[in-house]
Amino acid sequence: MKYFFRILLTLVLAVGVVFGIYYYTNGNPFAQQSDVRLTTVSQQPATEKNANKELLASVGNYKLYKGTTGVILTHGKDEYEFDNWSGLIDAQTPKMYVTDFDGDGNEDLLIRAVSAEDKSSGEFTYDIYVLKPVIKDSRIVKYDVFCADQTTWEDILNNQIREEVAQLKSCKKIIQVSMDIKSRAIAYDNKTGLAKSGYNGYARALQNGSEYMTFQNWTKGKGVYSVNKNKEICIKVEVNINYKNSQTVQTIGYINFKLALNSKQEFVVKEKSMNFKPVKKYAVADPTKISAEKWNYTEHNSFKNTDDNAKVIDWVKYKPEFKTDVLEQTISLAEEETDIKDIQDITVTESYIQLTAKSGFSFDNGVFNEGEYSVIINDGAADSYDIAYTASVMEVNGAQVLKITFDRAYSRSEIRSIEINYGSK
Repeated sequence: MKYFFRILLTLVLAVGVVFGIYYYTNGNPFAQQSDVRLTTVSQQPATEKNANKELLASVGNYKLYKGTTGVILTHGKDEYEFDNWSGLIDAQTPKMYVTDFDGDGNEDLLIRAVSAEDKSSGEFTYDIYVLKPVIKDSRIVKYDVFCADQTTWEDILNNQIREEVAQLKSCKKIIQVSMDIKSRAIAYDNKTGLAKSGYNGYARALQNGSEYMTFQNWTKGKGVYSVNKNKEICIKVEVNINYKNSQTVQTIGYINFKLALNSKQEFVVKEKSMNFKPVKKYAVADPTKISAEKWNYTEHNSFKNTDDNAKVIDWVKYKPEFKTDVLEQTISLAEEETDIKDIQDITVTESYIQLTAKSGFSFDNGVFNEGEYSVIINDGAADSYDIAYTASVMEVNGAQVLKITFDRAYSRSEIRSIEINYGSK
């Protein structure tokens, strides 16, 4: 019996040794298997993790990480930590740029990162961080950080720049945006209301029927930061217009300028960078370029319309064969689809266009009263504008004449093509 217990003990010890070796190499075989291998997913290609920091963006030899307590920048083997940066910096990949921002000969960093999110629209707001190296004994010991946030552009426009917005006295169609340094007053022409100094831009006012609405006041909307191809910090600020007796708010365009750092390391407007650009659909020709040139061009329609039922002209869409070396010509408009067939004469001058209806035809007053007319020059080009301002219908020698005046006088060389619309814009 004692030999039996010795044999049994030997077997138990052998099994224990085998189990111990298996446990050491494979873990506890009776423990519940971990689900890690089932729930782990690959990181996105743009993201890598190193200990407690997550890569956000990189450029050249620079890498930007989000750490557990702030933001970390590495440059080669050197590492720099920053706090009080945007809590949403990882909401979208930051954009990084290497440049000598202030011209001191050292490499600076520009970092554009999300600072806020509009919960209703999902749109992001951005700030820009300027990182300037502090160099000691030929080595970067730290970076000074200058943040251009949503208060920066507002402070500049409120404290450094004078902005004035008004409707021209001579042409209610045009809203004028004028800017200059805060200490300098902007001079205006008493008759026209045109600014005689500063940086000026123009946009088209809204219409109520055939009448242009009356300007009441303006407000600044949101400001957006960007970095252009020259690695300059650019700001675009909405200009919003309110009109009398109307709840409509019109964003007519944007005040644009660039940032620089002055000798006191303060953000200021970069010299000669101020301008106003209208929204494309509200673009107008420069009202200061009034031409003194007198000229005219006339087309006579040889087509004889025999349709006695068509007595009202309510749809015209036509491009005259406008040429700088031709003053007058007779052509047939028989193949035209619109009511231009019922126009006897078309006259274009430096300051108006005139359509003379054939005998027995008249212009639709509803179209006229709704302001559904336009005169488009240089269609498709950068200098394409609707130059129509006001319109009137009169009787001349027994025929009805539609006269559309322009917002200013134009030289013949400014108009490479012209399109007349009546019954549409």
